[in-house]
Amino acid sequence: MGCDGCELWPTWTKLVRRILQVLACYISVTTAVQRRVKTLADEHADSTFRLFIKTVVGELIAGEKNQKAAIKEIRKLLKCYAGFSTENRSGNKGYPHSFNVPTIFSGRVAAIAHASDMSGAIRPGKPWLDGFPRLIFVSDMGDALSENISFEDLRKEIVDPVRTEMGARHIWLWLTKRPARMAKFAAWLNGQNISWPDNLVAMTTVTSQKTAYRIKQLLKVPAKVHALSVEPLFEHVTLPLEAIDWVIVGGESGTSAEPFHLEWATSIQKQCRAVGSTFFLKQMGANPFMKSKPLILQDSHGGDWNEWPAPFRVRDFPKQFNLLTPSEKGIRAHLHKFPAALTRWMARQEADREQNLDHALALIGKFLESRKIAQQSRNETPSNPSELA
Repeated sequence: MGCDGCELWPTWTKLVRRILQVLACYISVTTAVQRRVKTLADEHADSTFRLFIKTVVGELIAGEKNQKAAIKEIRKLLKCYAGFSTENRSGNKGYPHSFNVPTIFSGRVAAIAHASDMSGAIRPGKPWLDGFPRLIFVSDMGDALSENISFEDLRKEIVDPVRTEMGARHIWLWLTKRPARMAKFAAWLNGQNISWPDNLVAMTTVTSQKTAYRIKQLLKVPAKVHALSVEPLFEHVTLPLEAIDWVIVGGESGTSAEPFHLEWATSIQKQCRAVGSTFFLKQMGANPFMKSKPLILQDSHGGDWNEWPAPFRVRDFPKQFNLLTPSEKGIRAHLHKFPAALTRWMARQEADREQNLDHALALIGKFLESRKIAQQSRNETPSNPSELA
């Protein structure tokens, strides 16, 4: 857990620079003031940004009103939900003392690998997940590819558990803002005769045109599926998606969320269609706009698609997901025995998403309970994956 800095969570250097800029609105930022701020930063190196900001402002700015205004302005630099969540729980069991110092919690991936196989299951309230294996985000509360995490630890804590028999049942989504280091890690694995797992999706974050360079770096990872998390999106972007399989888009959440114009999402969806990439709109964020007017939603993250205008209810998955896990391969190896699974697969592969898929799933529900499909498939599937080839 944790991150050593990105566009959503600053390094100590960037935070100190921002604090000095805000202080200049209230006091004269002399050399002595600069030294004091840097001293406080050193003293709080293992603490939270929140405590550091509060300490600096409380000591150097007079008046409660001014202090609150200064803190609000400084905190605009902090946009990472994982960072905020970690800071709010700092020191509690399972959380590091500081989000700014990436920390390994050994065994977490190995533990979740034993979670139940969701292949073939109906997901109440989440129809877009129906039938798919369990999808698990890797390092969703930080960036495991931060510089102080060794390749040995990444192999032990992530790749090894994903490659186990239990881990192979799920699809793992590994998101990073450091795709160049992910590619170096993949090359390091290859040097040890370890292939990148088929069910480990390589992903990177793009938040603006400025960060689109990460896409080229991501494609150097020899993964079966490459995906983007274009979230939070801060502006209209034009992206090189020709070799990208899946694009997730979303607006920023939180009380200080930047505007998210739905036209940006529409543009990316069109870009996906042009090259055959799969589009998934995750959330509209806390400050969505449509046709330059605020779109009022009840869900604080803008993630309840029942509130969305119908054209935006698009949450699709790449077809490659159908062949990444043994359970999914097993269902396909025995389709003649499972007409319900066959119907689901054909609907997901070929049918119109809005109409035929819903109709097909309704028929499937009456024919066989989805969990029985998955269980029967596992019982029939040979234990040796090579037999499925």
